[in-house]
Amino acid sequence: MKRIVVACQGGALHAAFTVGVLRRILQASEANPGYQLIGFSGTSAGALCAAACWYGLHQGGPAQAVDTLSRVWEDFAAQTPVEQIFNQWLVSSLRLQGKGVVPEVKFSPYAPFFPLVIEQMRYLGYRREFVDYTTLLEKHIDFVQARQFVAEPRLLVGAINVLSGDCKAFDSKKGEISAEAIRASGSIPGLGARAVEIEGNLYWDGLYSQNPPIRNFLTDPESAAEKPDEIWLIQLNPKSRPAEPKAVEDIQDRDNELAANLSLEQEKKFIEKVNEWVAAGYLPKNDYKTITVQTITLSPALSQELDFASKLDRSQAFINRLMADGQMQAQAFLDKWLVENSPHPQQRPVLP
Repeated sequence: MKRIVVACQGGALHAAFTVGVLRRILQASEANPGYQLIGFSGTSAGALCAAACWYGLHQGGPAQAVDTLSRVWEDFAAQTPVEQIFNQWLVSSLRLQGKGVVPEVKFSPYAPFFPLVIEQMRYLGYRREFVDYTTLLEKHIDFVQARQFVAEPRLLVGAINVLSGDCKAFDSKKGEISAEAIRASGSIPGLGARAVEIEGNLYWDGLYSQNPPIRNFLTDPESAAEKPDEIWLIQLNPKSRPAEPKAVEDIQDRDNELAANLSLEQEKKFIEKVNEWVAAGYLPKNDYKTITVQTITLSPALSQELDFASKLDRSQAFINRLMADGQMQAQAFLDKWLVENSPHPQQRPVLP
């Protein structure tokens, strides 16, 4: 059995693609196709996905993980008429700002009126799960119980210490997974989120640190046997683009993608370097081993259509489209993986 870690990159609502990928990986794992899910990591919305899967697996296995993940995203989407109208207005406004048609309005999440606006939204037909991230999390995850899940599978949630600039990976092995940790991982001040205080430290979105955390799975286990054989990376932000961005909105979109991929590329290069040292015999084989990184990305056609504004689109139709693409891309990945990893291809498991 290959020991597999699934790492989920942040990308706001584009993480609906991650939901589709995770569903397929979890469903296929029940057929015992030759891999064991030993860990998850995530940043921002990727942390939400990873946490839901991790919690569900500990609660009842792959089927429970799929159910938890699905219910979280059902509540995350715009449901009521007021939520749908707000969502459409927000996405349209961001696109008009990107084109320079309307001025960009910025404000501090610490402005005294901001919490009052959020509170008033509850009385206009917005569900608390829609406007309060903590409510959404605590509805589906019992964090008192979750702190007891210190065995495999393991969960890492990426964030950054605002004041010190140090990367932080909240670790289930240390009992650090909480609603605050996941909220911190998605706390983007430019989108109206305040820093999250945890044990006297202030944290922002993991986009600025590890997106998502990976290297901890190599450095923390004491023996090679405890480390993963492969890391399956769900990457939402494309590494390359076919043409130079010239329009304001295209420049903004590419700037966001490059920032999101910066830490990820550093994590991958770290693994490549460790693999080189293992192959050269510089590291003891009892403590280290070669780890393969596989990447699952959006289909090129869909990726080209997405923009910065779509990262905040919580419409059910948009979410469903991304989920369907995730299912399709995961299926293609698993079909290829089974062929490459089965000693007897004619006898490889047939995925349900």
